[in-house]
Parts: sequence; structure tokens; C-alpha cells
Amino acid sequence: MYRIGIIGTENSHAGNITRIINLPNPATGKMKYPDVRITGIYGPDPAPAQKIMDEIGVDYIAKDPDEFFGKVDGMCVVCRKGSLHKKYALPFIERGMPVFIDKPFTSNLAEAESLIAAAKKSGAKLCGGSIFRLKQDVAIIKNTVSRMIVKGEFISACLNGTADPSSEYDGFFFYSPHLVESVLEIFGNDVKSIIAFDKNGDRVSVWFYENFQITLNFSKSNRDPAVLIYGTKGNIYRDFNNTDAGTYGDITLSQELLVDNIVNMMRTGQMPCSYENLAVPVKMISAIEESIKTGKEIFL
Repeated sequence: MYRIGIIGTENSHAGNITRIINLPNPATGKMKYPDVRITGIYGPDPAPAQKIMDEIGVDYIAKDPDEFFGKVDGMCVVCRKGSLHKKYALPFIERGMPVFIDKPFTSNLAEAESLIAAAKKSGAKLCGGSIFRLKQDVAIIKNTVSRMIVKGEFISACLNGTADPSSEYDGFFFYSPHLVESVLEIFGNDVKSIIAFDKNGDRVSVWFYENFQITLNFSKSNRDPAVLIYGTKGNIYRDFNNTDAGTYGDITLSQELLVDNIVNMMRTGQMPCSYENLAVPVKMISAIEESIKTGKEIFL
């Protein structure tokens, strides 16, 4: 049995990952990963951990993260604050264990780079980030844009998503990875420069690629992420949440695909993306923050 631990129980992610791995699939009645189990969980607040224990079932609630050593083969770090991720993930990475780190990978670029350096040194495999990269709508939008670019029909695009610079969970870093990683998945990592503005409590950022620019609108009141694509033969509008129904009730398909990535990496040692790609969203968010502070265009 492959044993996985979870650190961070203050959001739904810990419970969803545990449900998908530890409970039978409602659609089939079978265990999706019969050789894998979430065995232990840890969170500073014992109440959410106890709820997972009572409603889903794990073997133990750890009193301290060090309790996992010798008891698990892989680790998931899913704290809401990215500023906690290095603290909790690094000891397991230094021991060469595979680790999933939820979005944001970190809330600081130097910390992201230090985790990656430690993983390369120890051989630990890493995956992480936003589930939005795995949404079917994002894949559809990516394919549409790719075809338009090949045909010379693509002009630019505007995307909206949720983020709150004043969030108690490391501010802008908390929710912005969803939109940031969607843009990177659709349009690629080769961003030349970024400029950003705060207006009326919301945030706007323009990303300049070699041959086009993309506008990102972040609003703390937004709950329906969407994209408007501008083309020479017409414009296309699409929401991000049209085709994301999963098989575990209220758990989305993209969440199930995320767990597939986690389990596959821990079983096979094959990372779903490179070490360097894990830090790219942190780099982009950091550039947005720097542009806001300096009022300048940030060249990458």
C-alpha cells in the first residue's frame, strides 16, 4: 500500500483528495486507487482534521508534521497560505519524498526556487499548482487559440477571474494562481513583460507576448471566470466552468484529474511538468505585485 499524508486541513482540498483516494467511486462502486491510501492528516486546527477522520476515514491525525516521517511514502501540502508551504514541504523534499504542493506553490519566488533546488538535489519529485490548468474549458480555449494563431486570425484576449489583494491568506497570491495558470496554459510561458494597475478595489494586468497582448482582470467579487477572444473573423466568449462535472458528487472533474496527477507521480516518479514550470506562476504573480508597487512595466 502506498501511504500518503496531508498537511493543511483549513480548506476543502484536503477532504476532496482524501475522498477520491480513500472512498469508492460513486459511479462505479470501486476504489479508484486500490493500492493508495491517505493514511494521516495534520492541521493546526484539530476540528477540520477530525471531520475528515469521522466522515471519510484516515488512520491517524498527526499531532506534529514530524510524526509523518517513517509513516508515509509521499506528502500533500495544501495549506491556504503559500507562505507556509516551504516550511511544511521542505523536510520531506530533503528526504527525497514526492510532494504535491497546492496553489500557490509559494507566495515568494525565492522560496519557490529554494524548494526546486532542494528537490533537484535530493531527487524528490514535485507537482502542484492550480486545478484550472486541468479544466476542460481551458483545454478547449487553448485549442481554439492555437488554431487561430496558426491561421493568423488571433488578435488578443481578455480574461477575468477572482483575486483579493487584501485576502488574509497572503493577499493576491491566494486566488490569483487560478487565472494566472489558465493564461500560462492557454498562451504559454514566454511572457516578455507585465504591467498592472489597481483601480476601484480590483486589479488589471496586461501581459505582453512577442506578437500579442493578454489582459487579465482580477476582481474579489467575481465568481464566474471567463475569456473573450478577439479574432480577425469574429470574437469568441467562453466561461471556464461549463464542462467540469466529476463522478464524486460535488467534486469537479478537474479535481479528480489533479488527484490522478498526484497519484501517478507518486507511483511512477514521472512529474506532470518540469521543476522550472512550477515556479513560473509565482514569477508572474510576483511581477504583477512589483508593477503595482513601482508603477512600472516589469520585463521578464
